[in-house]
Amino acid sequence: FNSEFSEVFKTINEASKSNFLYCLRADDIWKDSVIIQDVFSLIFRSNIVVCDFTGKNPNVFYEAGIAHTLGKHVIPITQNKDHIPFDLQHHRFIHYLNNAEGMEKLENELSDRLQTLTGDSIIDF
Repeated sequence: FNSEFSEVFKTINEASKSNFLYCLRADDIWKDSVIIQDVFSLIFRSNIVVCDFTGKNPNVFYEAGIAHTLGKHVIPITQNKDHIPFDLQHHRFIHYLNNAEGMEKLENELSDRLQTLTGDSIIDF
């Protein structure tokens, strides 16, 4: 919920909206008195989970693990590829910079990936 990621969240939200998807974070709801229960509930109800590994936040690692365990589509994003944990480095990820051009790139690539996962894209061979 760090304010330095506000633009990143707005960008993720825009990519989601353009694919007719809802984008929520745990601070958007308050159903349980324990925040991790709200986090788990959101992951459980989601089909797709976007995880930003920038900064090597242990909470993000934990939440990505929950999402993988539940069989959710996980879209890793990061500003620094070295922040992707070793056990996840075999997954494709979206690399972005935290500036206007980077946010545009993130929105486009994330939107394309969301479109693929929701089955609304045309695949040309």
